[in-house]
Amino acid sequence: MNVQLVSNGKGKVTAVQIPLKDWKELEKKLEAFNIGESIKAGYNEMKLIEEGKLQVPSFNDFLNGL
Repeated sequence: MNVQLVSNGKGKVTAVQIPLKDWKELEKKLEAFNIGESIKAGYNEMKLIEEGKLQVPSFNDFLNGL
């Protein structure tokens, strides 16, 4: 990956540039990671509900959380 750092007049790095192809690949990986984290959170929430440590949300609350 070809990374370029952009700095201001004082030499402080203010931005990073990467090729668009690499950015699109990173976006796909981030989306997959976020989906995985969402599934993991849902699984943990279900465990807490089954253990009686978390109340089952109403259907309306569930829909409002989407």
